[in-house]
Amino acid sequence: MVRRLLIFVLIASPALCAADKTTETMLELLRDVGGLQEQIKALQRSLEGKLADLSQAGAEQARIAAEQTNKSMAALSDSVQKSLQGQQDQQAKTMEAVAAVGSQVQAVSDQLSTMRQALNDLTSAMSRVTTQINDLTTAVKSAQPAKPDTSGATPQPEISATDLLANAEGDRLGGKLDLALQEYNDYVTKFGNTPQASDAQYYIGSIHYSSQEWDEAVKAFTTLLATYPDSKRTPESLYYKADSLAKLGRWPEANDTLKDLHTRFPDNPLSKQGLTVKPPR
Repeated sequence: MVRRLLIFVLIASPALCAADKTTETMLELLRDVGGLQEQIKALQRSLEGKLADLSQAGAEQARIAAEQTNKSMAALSDSVQKSLQGQQDQQAKTMEAVAAVGSQVQAVSDQLSTMRQALNDLTSAMSRVTTQINDLTTAVKSAQPAKPDTSGATPQPEISATDLLANAEGDRLGGKLDLALQEYNDYVTKFGNTPQASDAQYYIGSIHYSSQEWDEAVKAFTTLLATYPDSKRTPESLYYKADSLAKLGRWPEANDTLKDLHTRFPDNPLSKQGLTVKPPR
């Protein structure tokens, strides 16, 4: 801008001279131009100072903001750390409590197992005592004087429950199924209130089943289920009754019996087996 003014003055000088302008006027004009230059320089210095002040203020604000951010991050990190530590402590306490409860449950389970074993032993002992009582009853009856037999037949001595069941077992394992079947029937008739009576009734159904006498097998297993509902032979009786019904083509009854087995004994291996024959399509 100053150069343009100077050029303008130089160009305008001849014209001013031509117009009889005085040298003093030119000097005044030059002084004005010089003053204008000083004002421009002062303005530049002022702008530079303000820019410097702004830069310094911005740097200070940035520093303050950075300090505040660092403090906030430190506080947040400390809070998160305390929260995590609290959760870890709580988890450790929970694990200790769970371990304590697990130990108590295991102790109770051991006690129940011991009690169950003791109950089984007591049941076995009572079963033996019941059998012995029946044997004594039979012996007492045998010792009583018999009424005179006018038929001339030789009286047969009374057999004990233990001997009768042992004879039936021996004949069954020896393949004498007809004789074993008669002996099991005799046992149920004479000693139907003993703990072994349900086993005898089960083997009656089992012999009929193995002989493919499906009707008789169904009747025998039905009798066991009705007479001895708490027998340990109940799952097997339900399964073989259902299978016998299926072989007779009585599918609705077979399916109902099998469903009863699945409902009452879901963990028994027989509950996971299908019938040996399939229903007609």
